[in-house]
Amino acid sequence: MKKEMLTYDVAVIGGGPGGLPAALAAARQGMKVLLVEKNGYLGGNLAIGLPLLGYLDKDGNPIIKGIAQEFVDALAEKNATSPHHWCPNHNSVTIYDHEVFKIVAFEKCLEAGIDILLHTEVIDVNVDNGTIDSVTLFGKGRKIEVFAEVFIDATGDGDVGYMAGATYEMGQKGTGVLQPPTLMCTVAGVDTEEIIRFIEEHPEQMEMCKTHESYPGYDASYFRKNPDHHVLVGLRKLLAELKEQGKLPIDRDTIIYIQTLEKGVVNLNCTRHLGIDGSDLRDLTRAEIEGHLQNYALIKCLRENVPGFKNAHLTKIYPHMGIRETRRFRGIAQLTEQDVLSGRIGDDAVGLAAYIIDIHAGDGSGTICKKVPTYGLPYGITCSADIKNLMFSGRCASMDAVALSSARVMPPLMAIGEGAGVGAALAIKQGITPGEVDVQEVRAILRANNVMLEPDPDAKVMVFD
Repeated sequence: MKKEMLTYDVAVIGGGPGGLPAALAAARQGMKVLLVEKNGYLGGNLAIGLPLLGYLDKDGNPIIKGIAQEFVDALAEKNATSPHHWCPNHNSVTIYDHEVFKIVAFEKCLEAGIDILLHTEVIDVNVDNGTIDSVTLFGKGRKIEVFAEVFIDATGDGDVGYMAGATYEMGQKGTGVLQPPTLMCTVAGVDTEEIIRFIEEHPEQMEMCKTHESYPGYDASYFRKNPDHHVLVGLRKLLAELKEQGKLPIDRDTIIYIQTLEKGVVNLNCTRHLGIDGSDLRDLTRAEIEGHLQNYALIKCLRENVPGFKNAHLTKIYPHMGIRETRRFRGIAQLTEQDVLSGRIGDDAVGLAAYIIDIHAGDGSGTICKKVPTYGLPYGITCSADIKNLMFSGRCASMDAVALSSARVMPPLMAIGEGAGVGAALAIKQGITPGEVDVQEVRAILRANNVMLEPDPDAKVMVFD
């Protein structure tokens, strides 16, 4: 087997919403950066049919800019995104073309001088005296040993941290139950106007479970005002009837469809895979198989029973499962449920978030959704408490389970990643560990790069008339 050795300042493992901004931020600070991705494209969950949620707070105020907004601006130049639309349920929804996003991601990384390795995964981590000396990568029969000053784990599941022996937690407090993952698919031939008419005639179809909080107005009128760029979560009564009749092939209580930029084409976020640990190969395999079978059966069920789906047909099943939660690693700070509920914005924040607490029940019974104030994303959640030169970016960062349910959507994860990338660069320049970096220096660079570190009282509120 062929083997080679590479040396970088910063090695970012994972090219999704946590890894892309981390790599870009570090490279823009003059670092020699390697970005490693297991897929044949960049983006991770940014490329599997989801919308961007959470650029705005619950009242419609902008809270996330920086590199996260750069991506949207670049998409807009290619006519590949909607504006940020305020939503009574999700705070904000931004629809975009996922295939064009992959192109934008490559363009930005190449422009920043980042070296990219695709079709490559980490298979070993060499730790000496609490410091990672190297990681071993594998792809196409070749081993590559990578030496770096700082390693950023942006794998989602925290694969680098796990192999390095870093401390982690999993699951909801008191139960350890994980939120179920979903395999997304795309369906064409959908008459969304007929669906809106059905909801207009049957408003009870938009009644949520008792644990689901949203602002008034998440109804047919809202969808009519925003006919092309919305996310519908509903039809709960109809699904309950189908379940009682034995016709429903998924373990959940609502349909979620996401508008695309193409008329009549929607992305379905519906399958449910209970009892799955996305960091376990056998569980993940079972879920991927279930997801393909469930999506096919679901589309048949929708065609036969749900208004607007009579002519629906499958056009795409996305290439990997969307995982909501697995490992969360111990950092020198932790984002907690109380931080989120109280809207804590400390002087250690490297970004803001305000997406709802959004916990999908592990038994498929419903969802806990709760509006929260704008809160800060502390720099210390990116710095491993166990491994001196290891950082975390994305959903494997240091958060409790409830905080993760809010911060796990992609714009906040991109904000976390940008902060991690800047922190890594400063640590290398100063010859110290990421945990020893002066957070105010990180914040000064982020602020200069248009990152929001506190709410702007003069920001334009983006709400429907």
